[in-house]
Amino acid sequence: MNAEFNVWLLIVGLVLGAGLVWLVIMDSRRRESEIDAVERPREAAWLSAVMAEDGFDVSPEAADRLLLLHRAYLEAPPPDGAMGEGVETVEPAAAPEIAEGSIGSDEDRLGVEGGR
Repeated sequence: MNAEFNVWLLIVGLVLGAGLVWLVIMDSRRRESEIDAVERPREAAWLSAVMAEDGFDVSPEAADRLLLLHRAYLEAPPPDGAMGEGVETVEPAAAPEIAEGSIGSDEDRLGVEGGR
């Protein structure tokens, strides 16, 4: 009887452990607040290079400014829903297709292709 109970405990422990590992891995994406001032210029340079490959001339300084503005937008309270009078909504342009292997390493494109 004791051996059957130990096997049952082992199975329950494995299932709970697998569930805990899955939860930790599931929520392992980086967040905006995790990117510090040291890493942001590298991100801006990477963003500038990717945009240049896609045909857009964006300097690393402009990309850095956009990243700062994006962070400020995320830190602000959400909009009330109404844009206000005199403010026009602009339809976003369609994103250009990203060619396979357009940058030296596929690891540099993680998160850009396929909505990952």
